[in-house]
Amino acid sequence: MSKVASLKPKSVWNVFAELSKVPRGSGNETAVMNMLKKWADKRNLQWKQDKVGNLLVIIPASKGMERRKPVLVQGHVDMVCEKNGDTKHDFEKDPIKLLIKGDWMTADGTTLGADNGIGVAMGLAVADEPKMKHPKIEVLMTVDEERGLTGAAGVEEGFFESRRMINLDSEEEDAIFIGCAGGRDSEYRISNRKSKLSKGYVARKVSIKGLLGGHSGLDILKNRGNAIKILTRLLMAAKEEMPIKLVSIDGGSMRNAIPREAEAKVVMPKDRAGEFKKIISAWANCLATGELAGLDDGFNVKVAPCKVTHSWGAGCTTRTLGMLDALPNGVLGMSLAIAGLADSSTNVGVVKTDGNKVRIVVCSRSSNMCTLEAIVSQHKTIGELAGVTVIQPEGYPGWMPNPKSQMVQTTAKVYKKIFKKEAGLTAIHAGLECGLLTEKYPDLDIVSFGPDIRGAHSPDEKLSIGSTGRIWKLFQGLLAEL
Repeated sequence: MSKVASLKPKSVWNVFAELSKVPRGSGNETAVMNMLKKWADKRNLQWKQDKVGNLLVIIPASKGMERRKPVLVQGHVDMVCEKNGDTKHDFEKDPIKLLIKGDWMTADGTTLGADNGIGVAMGLAVADEPKMKHPKIEVLMTVDEERGLTGAAGVEEGFFESRRMINLDSEEEDAIFIGCAGGRDSEYRISNRKSKLSKGYVARKVSIKGLLGGHSGLDILKNRGNAIKILTRLLMAAKEEMPIKLVSIDGGSMRNAIPREAEAKVVMPKDRAGEFKKIISAWANCLATGELAGLDDGFNVKVAPCKVTHSWGAGCTTRTLGMLDALPNGVLGMSLAIAGLADSSTNVGVVKTDGNKVRIVVCSRSSNMCTLEAIVSQHKTIGELAGVTVIQPEGYPGWMPNPKSQMVQTTAKVYKKIFKKEAGLTAIHAGLECGLLTEKYPDLDIVSFGPDIRGAHSPDEKLSIGSTGRIWKLFQGLLAEL
């Protein structure tokens, strides 16, 4: 932490370091919210908390700015909890170990939590900057964003006063975000019959590791490998050549992260175990030298003996693998309004086995709500045809771009003044809480920006220290202008 304490702007990095000490995975935000309330009390700042756990901290206007309209600064406190397979870390109680490598801050084998801890840190840091000019600031810190934006969905009307808002949950310094995609999940639950291991059968564990993974919205255009889909392809190839039966299949941990690792336990006739390994290895080599070459060069597959006592039947195996094989994955359409932006996509994010039950979770996104509903309908049809239980919770809306809004125009003006260049106005193929907040506060004028973050939702997540300083200057300048 000593190196972190020497970074500038000190006020921002001090808050981020404090956040990193407290576990804050989605659904586990009580401790960090208690810490933030004590942080506010120490500075004699007013705060209030709503029924779902969101926290609002009020920072009074600086001298001479008391009559200016207030500004809402918004970010989420929760983080995606992902770690490398060989990393020993308990996200329920261990602090994030911060590392500095040149201009980048990262974590030791885990996600960093810069998404969106750095945004929360910037909002609160205003309280520790006595010379900074700003109107009254309401810092809204939401919970459970990463699992479905349920914190923002639970914000009640009247919880805050502001009608101008700065969202600090974007991850590209060179862009000002003025819109985002909506999203909705599809969950499948499959019940399989278990039977004792057939005589003459042996078990093998197939493990996939080394994929880069990443954010299922921001990184979906990069065509990185999805460990669940790849594992399914390998097993389907083997199934075409010999009788195999699944024992279990597991991969991914978050619906909105591209799965980096997956494994399955499979049984096959003992005299064909060697052939099974050759098939898996041949297909793995085909992928490594073909569609994953230059994208996921760390990709590797292992086949090893394992001990099991039961397996699923052939029919159950066919249904489970068939479901996973049929589910679409990746970019489904590109935006016609903004070049290079994905318009719609879907991510097979999680498959988990619990005894004879399998759970599959898919995350779909689109900036067009009609398109999103069509994707969700397709997912429902696939599940119904497979004869499995389909659960599709309510999703969250997109945030429609308005390039002519006062907040957008003011931010663009300040950006040009500070950086001597035009800001790129764009939208993001990910869920921001802006859409949900504008549903309840239709007159809320919003802009979103943030420092460079790479590899969000994966242990490769890293935050640019220099970019953080530059975005802080933009944030300061915008608040002074407002």
